[in-house]
Amino acid sequence: MKGPRLLGRYENFPQVVHSVTKFTHKSTERKLQEAILLALYRLNQEKHDLNTISHFSTSGCEVSFEFGVAEEIAFNYLDREELERVQKGIKKEAPPTLDFFCVVRYHALREGRRKPLKFDYHLLRFVFHRNSVEVQVSHERGIRRVSLEDLTNFIIGQIREELPRKT
Repeated sequence: MKGPRLLGRYENFPQVVHSVTKFTHKSTERKLQEAILLALYRLNQEKHDLNTISHFSTSGCEVSFEFGVAEEIAFNYLDREELERVQKGIKKEAPPTLDFFCVVRYHALREGRRKPLKFDYHLLRFVFHRNSVEVQVSHERGIRRVSLEDLTNFIIGQIREELPRKT
């Protein structure tokens, strides 16, 4: 018989991590995890100008995201149903880490048309400590149109926007 599924944990998270950032918080671990889920869920539905994410970019480029939450050796797209399922799991027991697959999609905007550009693919791991979170990023492939530092800072900013709603 197989044991419980590892919701939020990717068994094959790479040993090589390309960026590590820590940030502090004054929330409970569960509320912080819920804020992370809500921020990433919201980002799955939004489009942003590349200049709002990276100040060293060219204009006329749109960015959208696809986040998936880990479950053992796979990732599930973070839609409404998956969000609710993971939230229920977190209410039962807050995991020590949460892993996500992140696709950063780029589109050039020219003459009212969207032209797809090369995408970036990342794995994100949130490691929870008492009053801080460590964000580990492993860049899987792509040209890194956005630096890992800018990407991490943008995601952390989105999480901080959700936190006041959860505290």
